Amino acid sequence: MRVLLVVMLLLAGFGCRRPEPAPPPQARLIVRFLDRDAVLELAAAPAEGPWRLMNAGLWEPLDIRWKPGPLPIGAAVVGRTAPDWVLLEDPARDTHRVVMRGPGPEELALRNERMDPTERDALALLGVLWVLSWVRR
Repeated sequence: MRVLLVVMLLLAGFGCRRPEPAPPPQARLIVRFLDRDAVLELAAAPAEGPWRLMNAGLWEPLDIRWKPGPLPIGAAVVGRTAPDWVLLEDPARDTHRVVMRGPGPEELALRNERMDPTERDALALLGVLWVLSWVRR
């Protein structure tokens, strides 16, 4: 029984390898929406040419401004709220699916509440007690 356990542990140990490290990105593209950002890490510097964004099932041109440097950074602005993910098409006609970064609309709604429900209930109770004290006079 012990031998079987040792053999299984050895097989599991040899079967688990560390993942190969990913190469550092050669370029970064940031698409800014009204509420969140989409960040695309590119393994190779992109070719010159137009990028496109999938919006409601249609490809729209995306105006990207590139900042030169050791790690080129491109930025584009889209004047609408962000979906959970977005499709981008580069000049070589490769499609990239980018998941949004940052809080979603539900989380933002919770953050923007001025008081949590228990504080709101306690304040309402204090208001009712104050009104009752004035009514009794």
